[in-house]
Amino acid sequence: MGRVIHTQRKGAGSVFKSHTHHCKGLVRFRSLDFGERNGYLKRVVTEIIHDLGCGAPLAKVIFRHPFRYKKQNELFVAEGIYTGQFVYCGKKATLVVGNVLPLKSIPEGAVVCNVEHHVGDRGVFAKASVPMRLVGAKHAMAA
Repeated sequence: MGRVIHTQRKGAGSVFKSHTHHCKGLVRFRSLDFGERNGYLKRVVTEIIHDLGCGAPLAKVIFRHPFRYKKQNELFVAEGIYTGQFVYCGKKATLVVGNVLPLKSIPEGAVVCNVEHHVGDRGVFAKASVPMRLVGAKHAMAA
């Protein structure tokens, strides 16, 4: 009889599970609403926290819920964000460190730290805390 190899053992779980009870929350963009699609939202960074699952500090930003009377906590990752900084999210936001913009309003050659594949999937490509990806030719992606 053969042996069970290491990668087969990892699929079963037990000691190979990740320790997620220390995590502060999911790091992602907020889902799009009317304000972000047509204009921009202005919010302030309330605190910088450390998450054991991430290698970079997280910025906690509180948004108002678009439909109900409550608040939403969102966690952003970007080098250079500080407490008290205003964060603009939306189509008409300016190109500054920490702001969230759609890819079509970012000029070619700009450095970004997170890219969404589909609108509203909250960041799939090039997810990092440091700005590391350059925006290339955008006309090839539209075709």
